[in-house]
Amino acid sequence: MIKLFTQVSCNSSRKARQWLHDHKVTFEEKNFSSEAPTHNELKRILSLTENGLEDIISTRSQLYPTIAERLPDMSFNETLHLLCEQPQLLRRPIIVGENKLQIGFNEDDIRQFIPRHVRRLAFMKVLDNAAF
Repeated sequence: MIKLFTQVSCNSSRKARQWLHDHKVTFEEKNFSSEAPTHNELKRILSLTENGLEDIISTRSQLYPTIAERLPDMSFNETLHLLCEQPQLLRRPIIVGENKLQIGFNEDDIRQFIPRHVRRLAFMKVLDNAAF
């Protein structure tokens, strides 16, 4: 099951939600504005990143300057605790699949969440239409 982590005021979150609806991709949504992420959810997200915390922390967040200097000295668990208490520090949307992760909305990259057999059928249709 795909999990979509969003925030109410985030335009990219709205775009991701709409794209998933339009493409009939089943997902579960968790809104950080009303329900903070858990330690286990953050660990799962981090396990799929390439660069760890760098990939999920929003340096554009208004709160970021207040924690930027402390962040390098914080332990992993302290950082998880901070992110659970202050989810506005997280980039969004965060889309998590079985072994896939997307941070932010990108219309090309989000296609990875369409089931493989559906993508294959669409590709075959394109090939049939392009036959010489």
